[in-house]
Amino acid sequence: MIFLQNIKAAINRYPLVFLLGYAFLIRLFVFCFYNHVSLFPDTEDYTNLAQYIGNLNLVHYTGQRTPGFPALIALSGQNLNITVFIQTILGLLNCYLLFDFSHRNSKNTNLAFWIAIIVTSFLHVVFYEFAILTETLSFTLVLLSFWYVEKYGLLGNEGKLKHLFILSLIYGLLYLTRPMFIYFPVGFMLFYIVKNFNVDLKNTAFKSLTVVIVPFLCFYGWNKLNENNIGHFTSSYYLGINLAQTATSFFEKAPKEDRLIRDIFVKHRTYVENNLPQSMYPMTVWYAYDELLEETQLSPHELSAELGRISKNLFVVHPDLYAKQVFISWRDFWGGASSLLWNADKFKNKTVKHMLVGLWLYIQKPVLLLFNFLFLLFSLIKIIRFIKSKCKIWDYDLFLVLIILSGSLAQALVAYGTNSRFCFPYFALIVYFVLSNLFNLKFLKTNYANSPSS
Repeated sequence: MIFLQNIKAAINRYPLVFLLGYAFLIRLFVFCFYNHVSLFPDTEDYTNLAQYIGNLNLVHYTGQRTPGFPALIALSGQNLNITVFIQTILGLLNCYLLFDFSHRNSKNTNLAFWIAIIVTSFLHVVFYEFAILTETLSFTLVLLSFWYVEKYGLLGNEGKLKHLFILSLIYGLLYLTRPMFIYFPVGFMLFYIVKNFNVDLKNTAFKSLTVVIVPFLCFYGWNKLNENNIGHFTSSYYLGINLAQTATSFFEKAPKEDRLIRDIFVKHRTYVENNLPQSMYPMTVWYAYDELLEETQLSPHELSAELGRISKNLFVVHPDLYAKQVFISWRDFWGGASSLLWNADKFKNKTVKHMLVGLWLYIQKPVLLLFNFLFLLFSLIKIIRFIKSKCKIWDYDLFLVLIILSGSLAQALVAYGTNSRFCFPYFALIVYFVLSNLFNLKFLKTNYANSPSS
């Protein structure tokens, strides 16, 4: 008992030393037994753009991805081992950011320590650092943006202009890493204006515009570059393919004038339904892709534009079917089906592999789903209390809830597939919000039990 008390006292005295030491040991363990750079189908797109960036020439780039993560690969000299090393450093930085963010909000060192410990203990957090995918960089930038807003009090009207501009730079990097995050500066601007509307409208409007200027310059610049290269003003020509995935379940309702694309698509959908696992259903468009290119004689970006046009028309004509699919995608966002990405066959030790597989499947994945469920529950409570206050309590937790819920809806509107991957960048914030609420419930219960009237 005394030993445990001494450990607790040491943690309270040196929380960051214990936290970063623990986080380092986990990553060292993975490196020793995994020691592998995880590559996936998306990886080639990022390494391809990294070559363009490394050559300082984006002329003729075909517009598959935005340049945020490929720039990191380029800065690594296109050495993927160095990219993984940098992502591991980002993982340690995330531990510090999450601890400091949680401590500033909760004023409780012990709670902040355990929030960070729990997050960095999840396997999908560590293994994304060994993968050539955008998840770790997105995770870092999302957490950094929330930490920066909290550290410099940027939701209040007293926030300094230079810090708002730096936040704008962070939001710009977020967009360049994942185009979906363009909604972050919009969400901040709307929240900021409403919260500070009665303080100084002119100053509030100017400051809110400061936050959106960099991300929207990035948005316009990248979209314009793609328009010059491929003829379409878009962040990624994959958008049309993403929309087609969303329309998969009712693609047969496309009109006769689109029957060539429609019939090929539906033929492959039927094949997938009859012969492949259900998880492959959203990937129908990729099974049909080669035949669509051959039969339509369109270029990849032209085909994607056509798929996008057909899909958007289907959304307008069949809003009920679109709404049903959006709900399915939103539900999958909170699931854990695609949360962990690794190449399990690359483990050097089978015992370690089986141990980690069991840890994920039987402990961490259920806990992850529980965190997501509790986040939705506490978010609902937060929103109900906000409404009961006659919309007067515009605090930091409300901002966090609205941003995450908006992200869950935004991805559902345009994407159907590995939707739970879209949830990963918010994971640290979800854990923080859930554990903070649970701590507050325990604190209130303890105070009530100790009150003279109890």
